[in-house]
This record gives sequence, C-alpha cells and structure tokens, in this order.
Amino acid sequence: MLPQFELFIPDSLKEASELLLQYGEKARIYAGGTDVLVQMSKGQSAPSALIDIKRLELKGIEYSPVKGLTIGALTTHRELEKSPLIKDKFSALHDGVSRVGSVQTRNMGTIGGNLCSALPSADSAGPLLALGARVRLFGLQGERELPLERFFLGAKKTVLEQGEILTHILIPPVALKNAQAYIKFSRRKAMDLALIGVSVYFALDEKGTVCRQARVALTTAATTPIRAYQAEDFLSGRVLIEDNLKEAGLKAAAEAKPRDSWRSGGDYRRHLIKVLVPRAARLALSRLEK
Repeated sequence: MLPQFELFIPDSLKEASELLLQYGEKARIYAGGTDVLVQMSKGQSAPSALIDIKRLELKGIEYSPVKGLTIGALTTHRELEKSPLIKDKFSALHDGVSRVGSVQTRNMGTIGGNLCSALPSADSAGPLLALGARVRLFGLQGERELPLERFFLGAKKTVLEQGEILTHILIPPVALKNAQAYIKFSRRKAMDLALIGVSVYFALDEKGTVCRQARVALTTAATTPIRAYQAEDFLSGRVLIEDNLKEAGLKAAAEAKPRDSWRSGGDYRRHLIKVLVPRAARLALSRLEK
C-alpha cells in the first residue's frame, strides 16, 4: 500500500518548479513512475507531494545533422528502442535502452527519470556518456546546460538544485564514420542490473582504421557512471587493433573504482572491464561492415 500523498498536475515547467520549491524534500517528480512508485510501495520513500509532469511537452526525438540529437526527458525507453533513427545513428543508445528492465518497464520508464535516479548501473547513462551527451535543466532562475558527466555527484545524487527539472538530453552530431556499442554484463539476460556496463564510441578516419577520437564509459564501476579518460587518450590516434583494445581495457580497469557488494566483488568487476572493453570495441567495429 502506498503512503498518503497529494498529487499535483502542473501545466507548465514554471508551475512544476514552484511546487518543488514549495514542498522541498517532501516532493518527488512523477513521470513514468517506475522508480518512485516502487520505492513508495516498499516503504523506501514517503513523499507528501507527487508532481506529475506528464502533461508538459517534454517528449520527442529531434535530429539535425548539424545540431545533433535532442531527446525530451519524458521520452520512454521503448520509444527510443523502436526509433529507426536511434538504431541506425546512435546504436550504443539503442543497445542501452533495449536492456532496461522488461518491455512493460520500458513502455513506462522515461530516459530523464533513468538519469535522475542516478544509479551507477543505469543502462542509458553509459551510452549517453560515450556519445558526449549534455543535459538541459530548467529552474526559476532560467535554463542551464552541462556535460552529463558533471550531472552525477554520487549514487542517487545529482547536481539538480531545489526546484530544477531535467528537460532535455542533447547529443552532438556523430562523426561521418563512427563505431559505437554498449555491452551489459549481468547474471540474467533480461530484467537484471548490470554487474558491469561498457559503452564505446569511436570517430574514425575515412578508411575506418585510425581512431580520431575515443570515448569509453563504464557503469557499475564506481559510485557514478564514469568516463575512462586514460583509455580514451590511449586509443585516440591509434589503429584499433586487438593489442591496443586490450591495453585500453587494462587502462579502463585501472581507472575504475568498483565496489564489493552481495552481487559481485570489486576485483571481479575490474576483471570484467578488462574483458568487456575490447569486446564492446569489437562489436562496435563489426557494425561498420553492415
């Protein structure tokens, strides 16, 4: 049984922000409900006010070859999963949203909610980091944008200030020749959290052999989703041959700070990173041939 609460359905971002400020820590945003309602039913959260923002125009996928991709925060994982544009041009993100929970969860859960939950294992976070995403935040003082890697402060903690709302995710244009992928390693094939998630993005030269820019992102490898900057620096300017991919895996594992938990030991997670970085790279490169 859910605890008692007041439900508000604002007609604008300004009204939603004002309600968040009015109720402070006693308020929660309600979008897909796949996190907040579960937490409430388990007694993990008891907000006195739910602010339903589903009426706000924060859905949709817009793409421009010049500006890149803009995703409304209320866009569901299923909408992204079924989008031919996402599958074709942003395959790492398609990999990620396709692995979120069950189909029922993906039909309800929003990409904005997945990021705001700030779980280290979030399936959308790693691909978005690898794709160089930024987030747009709205508050009564105005809008601001920042790189996604600066959005996370810790497990279940973000930079959102009181009254702020995540409105859009912005992804820059991908390189004309690029390779990308996300691999999720979990105990089960579906409806399970990642023991480790690895996302890669490579901007390649015209021949598809030399990596001009690399991004490697890890989930469940620290208290937040992270970029493996040393691995990225190592791969940039190099040919993506097997030896270099293995070395990148070693560097990424050295950068990570995985913790021990009942689900997996930190040492095992570090070993997985060494294995999965080259594996994700190989998967990404194999897509160039299709």
